[in-house]
Amino acid sequence: MINTLESLANEILLNILSNLTWFEMIESFWSINKRFNSLVCSIFSINYDRNKSGIIISETDLSLNKYQSILLSIISNSTLSISIQRIYIDGAKSVFFDLISKWIFQENLICFINLKSLILTRCYLSEILINNLSLLIQYQLDELILTIDEDSLEMFYYEYESGKNGCDQVKKLTIMCQGFIRQLFSSKCQLTSLRLNISQDNSLFQIHDCLSSSFSHTYSNQIDNQLVTNCMTLRRLHIHVIYGYFIEDIIEHVPALEILSVIIRDTLARQSLYPVTVKTFTPTIVNWYDKIPKLKCFTLKSNIFHDSEFVYLKWILNNVNYVEKLKLRLYINLTYQEDLMKRHCFIDANFINEYCMPDISRNLIIFNFYILFKCELLSDNNIQIIENSFKIHQFFIDHHWIKVKCFFDPIMSYQYISSTGMIKPKFFDSIKYYSNIFDWQHMKSLKVNLCPSIDLFLKQFDILFPHITSIQFNMRDEKFVHGPEYSMFLQSSLDVLQWKLTNIHLQYITRLVFGSHFCRGSEYKYKSIDHNTVRAEILAYLISMPIQLIYLRIEHFEWLLHIVQYASNKLRKNALNSVRYAEFCLPSCHKGSNESTRIGKNLVSFLGNYTPYLQTLRIWRPDDFPWTSIRPEFQSKWRRQNLTDKWLKSLTTSQSITEHVSIFEYDLSQLIQQLKQFTFLDIYGQIDHQKIEPYRSMIQRRFPNSRVHIQIRRFCLWF
Repeated sequence: MINTLESLANEILLNILSNLTWFEMIESFWSINKRFNSLVCSIFSINYDRNKSGIIISETDLSLNKYQSILLSIISNSTLSISIQRIYIDGAKSVFFDLISKWIFQENLICFINLKSLILTRCYLSEILINNLSLLIQYQLDELILTIDEDSLEMFYYEYESGKNGCDQVKKLTIMCQGFIRQLFSSKCQLTSLRLNISQDNSLFQIHDCLSSSFSHTYSNQIDNQLVTNCMTLRRLHIHVIYGYFIEDIIEHVPALEILSVIIRDTLARQSLYPVTVKTFTPTIVNWYDKIPKLKCFTLKSNIFHDSEFVYLKWILNNVNYVEKLKLRLYINLTYQEDLMKRHCFIDANFINEYCMPDISRNLIIFNFYILFKCELLSDNNIQIIENSFKIHQFFIDHHWIKVKCFFDPIMSYQYISSTGMIKPKFFDSIKYYSNIFDWQHMKSLKVNLCPSIDLFLKQFDILFPHITSIQFNMRDEKFVHGPEYSMFLQSSLDVLQWKLTNIHLQYITRLVFGSHFCRGSEYKYKSIDHNTVRAEILAYLISMPIQLIYLRIEHFEWLLHIVQYASNKLRKNALNSVRYAEFCLPSCHKGSNESTRIGKNLVSFLGNYTPYLQTLRIWRPDDFPWTSIRPEFQSKWRRQNLTDKWLKSLTTSQSITEHVSIFEYDLSQLIQQLKQFTFLDIYGQIDHQKIEPYRSMIQRRFPNSRVHIQIRRFCLWF
């Protein structure tokens, strides 16, 4: 085999290697000979595909030991380590960044001396992470992409609520986090490109206020005052925030900025804008040219729910009226607007010229916009009038911006209007949600209602939606369970059966989601056997359709058990064998009926039989982390609540904690024994503080080569 590969030209070998994952490439080709070593180094040093290049640590692929073995082999080889220019850490395993960081850093020495790009998405904040990032942005990186994880913010909140020690730790991390954000826009940062997502910020961290001149002296006095200077190297900034006012503070510190892209999660206008009238709104800066004179491209994506936000939008656009390229992505919903004229209007050339453009455009060459406007029904005649309005408006004629397209979505009741054209998708009654048709070619997922016409939708799916890899089926709005609608759905399922739905093979779908209520409090409500049977048959058919199903999220574990109980003959053989990631909610082991508390005992046997190659499991629990219940069976229905209350009071005793540690150890041991390729367990639940250390000690004793992260509301174990 090696001799055959040796005969191939370097260009062909580079093509082959670039289609392998980084660890496959190192395991298979590194150390064969000098030529292959050189080719592997070339792949790491040249960005063939920015989505694949460099080291990628995601949440479902390798075990802890595998990662450590491969990374240490890279670090120990100077030729290979100096070739690494990009590292990407994504997903739930980022809670173990302290461990990964130890592999990358050794006594504050960066092992990858040519590392220029670092991407951390859904990142869990920690002291070691902030310290390492602070060094990297000051001395080495050109590009940083950072998304602060919502889970980490939630954990800090509960640590804060837990008492003095937790409160002190949160305050310390708050100051460190604020200091790091300030450093990003200071002279202690050499980045040229920054993508920062702080859209999950909350009041504890106050990230959105840490650059403000009115920032609390309590915090600012504890942060290095040198960090309020300017970052003279930053040229590209893409930022995702909650409120628009944060941008006003940022532009004070980035004079070299050339590209500014802003996504605003909640509201465009500043918080202080709402309680006052439009007349009292006073801009803080006359023109941004004085602050960021090199700005060439400005992109804004935001929601507009109130008339006053158009005033703020206009002010922003007038501040960037010197740019050459302007992009707007707006979602406008004035449903509750008092001004009936705006509520019942539509977007045309006059509207855009008045509200969505600067008054004077000095250098504007490219104006790119797409707007979604919640509106009433638009007729074909209305659409024609809207498109023609650009062809007769003098400003748009002068700039040759007349090829504007408009479309009305009857399902979502949106007017879509775009300067760049659009692809009109095929709509079905069952489609519930999709991002928007402007992104249609780039969309990866759809939300779909289960309804009697679902078979018509699925018959044509591969032809009409080849770019879609994920479908989420809405399961909570089950209107078909009563009366005539139930009969319609039942008849539809029989029609689907007669049409031989099993002949549908979804070629591109790798991810299925059933339901949307994934949370600790999710509880399955008992339905009739007929209802459970119908749903189980439909789920069996749908799960059988993808040729290779990798990700499976199903709201309740009971639904999987119902498939086995009521519809096993409808489930394609080995349909779940390819699943590598599974996620669902499990009922409480402490509260509820005897039957519901015992559901968890079926977990490991089901996974072992149906998903033997599972690598990652995420479970949502209302309470404790073990899924096998040790609660006694309460036979008397009328006394169950009193007996349950008494049982709950006993859970904090030393005996109860010991018993739960023992059963949790049993659960984990069985899971690892049944699933040979399993690498990561992620449980969202809630426990008492007294159980944290006993659980941690058990893991360290029973699984010494693993890594555990445990708090009162989350348990993560990396094998």
